Amino acid sequence: MIKGFLLQLQFLTRIPVPSKIKFEERAFARGIVFAPVIGLIIGLVMAGIYYAVFYLTSKQLPALILAVIFEILITGGLHLDGLADTFDAIFSNRSRERIIEIMKDSRIGTTGALALIMVIISKPGLLVSFDSSSILKCLLIMPVVSRMNIVWAAGITSYAKKDGLGLGIVKTTGMKEVIIASVIAVGVSVYFLKFAALAVFPAAVLFVFLFVSYVKKKIGGITGDIIGAVIELTEIVVLFTLLFFEAGIKLL
Repeated sequence: MIKGFLLQLQFLTRIPVPSKIKFEERAFARGIVFAPVIGLIIGLVMAGIYYAVFYLTSKQLPALILAVIFEILITGGLHLDGLADTFDAIFSNRSRERIIEIMKDSRIGTTGALALIMVIISKPGLLVSFDSSSILKCLLIMPVVSRMNIVWAAGITSYAKKDGLGLGIVKTTGMKEVIIASVIAVGVSVYFLKFAALAVFPAAVLFVFLFVSYVKKKIGGITGDIIGAVIELTEIVVLFTLLFFEAGIKLL
């Protein structure tokens, strides 16, 4: 399990792991349950960067931009690449085979570029709507819940291709892994968000069900690129949910 965690940490982030670890597909696949923990590590550093910059400048937006840039750097842009490939492919209105070919293409199209721009702009744009203490909580929870949805996506559908790193994860992931990842994510969310977690968790799970169901109709399952898209889009869903929850509380 420790090896699985370290392999996932190497894959999902650019955080250096002290010792060289030999890749084992089974350990890598089983380590996916730790995705929310890896999300928490990312969130803690994002929150730390935001706090430090805001403390020095008293400016929210620059602090948020740097925190979002850090997330991109620490993941190597892996999930954003998946987002762009997914949008270029899924919304191309082509056949299943052609959609998968487009995902493999390293070039980015107009639809993918627009998806990248909208997601990158939306994060600081939504976060700046919260007060400083709420921003810290959002930065912590966003990556936790979004990485939980990796496990949900792998657990509720099949893999669309015959090979790839995601194949082992999808084959290995069942309801046991989904429950473990969900318990971790919900526990962290409740600790930081209290009652707001009751809105965030259902919204995130509903989104992944709808998105994965839509993709499954297109190509029969998910791919690594689609998992990347799930991560990025879930973060936007989390922010909108918290924004609406906060607005609803104020109205009451």
